[in-house]
Amino acid sequence: MVTIKDVARDAGVSVGTVSNVLNGGRVSEARRKLVEASIEKLGYQVNTLAKGMRMQKTDYVVVILPNLINPYFALLLDALESELSAVGKQVLLCLSGDDAEREVAFMDMAKQNKVDGIIGVTYSKVEEERIENMAFVSIDRHYKSHIPCVAGDNWQGGWLAAENLHKRGSTNLLCFMTMSSVDSEVRKRRVGFTEYCMEHDLSCNSVEMSEKQIVSVYESYGSRKLIHNMLRAYISPSMGEHSIDGIFTSSDHLAMIVQEELEEMGKRVPEDIQIIGYDGLQFLNQGKPIVSSIAQPVHEIAKEAVRCLNELIANGKTEENTKIPVSFQEGPTTKTLVTEEK
Repeated sequence: MVTIKDVARDAGVSVGTVSNVLNGGRVSEARRKLVEASIEKLGYQVNTLAKGMRMQKTDYVVVILPNLINPYFALLLDALESELSAVGKQVLLCLSGDDAEREVAFMDMAKQNKVDGIIGVTYSKVEEERIENMAFVSIDRHYKSHIPCVAGDNWQGGWLAAENLHKRGSTNLLCFMTMSSVDSEVRKRRVGFTEYCMEHDLSCNSVEMSEKQIVSVYESYGSRKLIHNMLRAYISPSMGEHSIDGIFTSSDHLAMIVQEELEEMGKRVPEDIQIIGYDGLQFLNQGKPIVSSIAQPVHEIAKEAVRCLNELIANGKTEENTKIPVSFQEGPTTKTLVTEEK
């Protein structure tokens, strides 16, 4: 690896002269040309992170995500990278796997390297002292201190899910969610769903699985078996007329798994049981919904998170909480809504 000393030696100048050339300092034209020629000849590349540490500004932003297995996080990363690039910042991606120790290590690394800030989707129990005196924007997750939280309107999402199941003929509803133990906006999906059911006198049940019960709906066979058994309890013959006919899940991937398990039980989707997921994912991002879903405004969330981060960097403060409207996205797991002709 070529160092600044190598460049100085090749150009026949001091390290200080090379540093002045790299940082726009005063250097004679002759010496500048010598240094630039050596840089090109040796292929020297500036360590922008180290340079930024000295200047207390790196133009790097750490983005902490649980994983990229979940397509929603991949879409969010793409949107964040686009928005950060537009304001001259680069992404340092950190995948936590929902592991508190890894999240702490990433936060400490960000502090030590004096990156400009952090945008994080974190669900582990992390001491808030770790992110004191840092520009930190949280997506979905609430912290006790004045750390801004940007999220889609999860309460509205739950309400819309119940409303659309009801309008399409379902009357015995089930809210089926995987849930982190930390305080997050995601919890409000169930609240909005339940409040719609109560207001419209609908039968409503709720199943919540914690991260201790279900390791990952993406990878674990044991989790699939647990989901199967829970569903069977709500559609058994003993339920009679109260057997569920509409399900709202906390993610589109969970909705897909629920659909597969229901069909293994001999139930037709959406004819017997309708399903609405959450996130608004599409096949290969080509516009065809995977399931009927509550679509998250990914680009708007990313844009608002970057705006809040820039305000924190510039002014030390910004809005504490921002909710962005969500919408219902019709897909193959709900019946077509029949409207009355006037």
